[in-house]
Amino acid sequence: MRPLLFLLLAGLSLASCQDAAQKPETAASPGTGNTQDTSAVANSSPVDTAFQIEPGQHIGQVNLGDSPEKVHAALGDPDESDAAMGKSISTWYSKGTGQERHRVDVYTVRENTGTAEEVVRVQQVRITSPSFMVAEKQVRVGSTLAEIRKSFPGVQAVASYKPGNAPQIYLYDSPAEGISFEISGPDSTCVGIAIHPKGQSIADTYLPIYPNLQRLTPQ
Repeated sequence: MRPLLFLLLAGLSLASCQDAAQKPETAASPGTGNTQDTSAVANSSPVDTAFQIEPGQHIGQVNLGDSPEKVHAALGDPDESDAAMGKSISTWYSKGTGQERHRVDVYTVRENTGTAEEVVRVQQVRITSPSFMVAEKQVRVGSTLAEIRKSFPGVQAVASYKPGNAPQIYLYDSPAEGISFEISGPDSTCVGIAIHPKGQSIADTYLPIYPNLQRLTPQ
């Protein structure tokens, strides 16, 4: 297993940075019996770059603008992929057999099709593990909407979706900073974070990940 994929799956499985050299264990859902208090780890020491979120730039070692080849070389083959019309979603799941497995979604778009400048680049990266964090703002999956608004006062609800029988999820976006947060309706808790190019709305590129996404603001 490549070193970067090893670190990424360790993060998805809620391992601390100090435990990254061990085999990932079963991923636990936020607030449901995690084997380790990851927030305490994050607050007591600097966040490893493999787990940092930089809005509008990267999550871990996956950068906006990367080629699919670079992503796959780092993470290995995806567990799932879906491609059509020059757009593709690749998904990697954390290892284990728990009720919830965390995931990384990478969305790529083919540009300048049919020209000498044709290229495929990463346009969005999404994670559901609380091990990844916007280090300077101490925001992660598991943060409340109130906490997120303190660090990103410009976030606005732009869309919602309903994943199966789970509660409604609302998508809050900060286009200027290039980051969005999936907020669970019942408890206003973050269950997913995505980055995208600054100055763009996440709703413009989120539809391939959740086909039932409903916009809340006029476009």
